[in-house]
Amino acid sequence: MKAALVISERDNVATALEGLEPGRRLEFGSTGVTVLEPIPPGHKVALTDIAQGQAVMKYGSPIGLATVDIPPGAHVHTHNVASSRGRGDLAGDSPPAVPRLAEPQ
Repeated sequence: MKAALVISERDNVATALEGLEPGRRLEFGSTGVTVLEPIPPGHKVALTDIAQGQAVMKYGSPIGLATVDIPPGAHVHTHNVASSRGRGDLAGDSPPAVPRLAEPQ
């Protein structure tokens, strides 16, 4: 079984399918990353450098913005990502007129 899953080639994170320990090497095709810290199942691991303010990409779409610089192999979760999905307090935060695809063109 794979330890982590990348949904789209545009993603800069992978989802842990099991607990990941520091030092574990994950390979995704021609790229790979070494886990830097414990990552629980269902949480994300950074595949590349994600700069503060940069979009965190999962499913080929942005799921939030990095609140700090995130190095490859780091745990990516609510402590370092601010989500803008479904908050209701942001200007223009209304349902789309057309349902979104999981991975837009």
